[in-house]
Amino acid sequence: MKVNKNESSSKQMVVGVGEVQVLGFNPSREELDNILGIERDENAEVKPEFEYFKEGVELKQKDENGNETDSIFCNQLNVTAWVKEVKSGNIYPINFTIYNVEDVSKTGKYKFVNQHGKSIYCDDEANLSEYFTNTPGKIKQPLTYKKAYKGEANLLEFLASWTNISPFDTESSLFPEDTKKFWTGNMKELNSLVIDFSAHTVMVNFFVKTKEVTDNDGNTETKEYNRIATKGFCSGHYMKFFRQYAKNNFEGLNTKSKMGNTSMYQLAKFMEDVYGEYGVKDATFKGELIDYDPSSNPVNSESAVVTSTNADY
Repeated sequence: MKVNKNESSSKQMVVGVGEVQVLGFNPSREELDNILGIERDENAEVKPEFEYFKEGVELKQKDENGNETDSIFCNQLNVTAWVKEVKSGNIYPINFTIYNVEDVSKTGKYKFVNQHGKSIYCDDEANLSEYFTNTPGKIKQPLTYKKAYKGEANLLEFLASWTNISPFDTESSLFPEDTKKFWTGNMKELNSLVIDFSAHTVMVNFFVKTKEVTDNDGNTETKEYNRIATKGFCSGHYMKFFRQYAKNNFEGLNTKSKMGNTSMYQLAKFMEDVYGEYGVKDATFKGELIDYDPSSNPVNSESAVVTSTNADY
């Protein structure tokens, strides 16, 4: 059974590419109230603090054919970056999930990450390319790298785009200095960067996730949630170039393109990560942010839709 249900959303859902500023990571409830501008009555119900770290979480596995295999149990770390979309001023979460198991592809290759947030799949550490293990240029210097945990590379890519970390800087590293504290959900190290990089912005992709929910009476409804993708990021510096390419439907944009003396490699990679074969599969838009139209989503053609922009906070 499908039941029509219309609910107004407090915030218009949007799709496409937006530019965001980082406000903080893994806030307490009180800190999140300050971020969202919420003032609670002193008699309001006191809710428990957010649980950013969980032990013994079941992680389902699939083989190279997509068939489910035996599950494994591991620790899960949620890193939530709260961001403000520059044009509207609306605030959203970006939810990164990391598991303390090695990130291995379906073909058995390991994902490696380096201190500058770059990642690559490789069958063996000995076969890693020089461009990944060293700084670029004629005078190469070694970089720190390691096997990545599942989901870790996405967070590091976001941090790299946000801080615009220099590929030549061997003193800067996106790896946490205190790993034990980081894995409790304590983001003190990341939050210490918010003031230093307050003027920096990141290009992200907004999409709408569709999910069918069945209640206890067997009634099914289609719910929609506005989300920010956790793969595919680009320094906000490239937003002006993005707008130029958008005028011609991104014709001519590739990793070797240039505008003036500026390489378009990062922008081209962002577009491939978001809109390419392995990009975002949910409803989005190839262009700058627009209001989401549920009728444009083919998933909704025969379903009743309930839209929501609320995160689980």
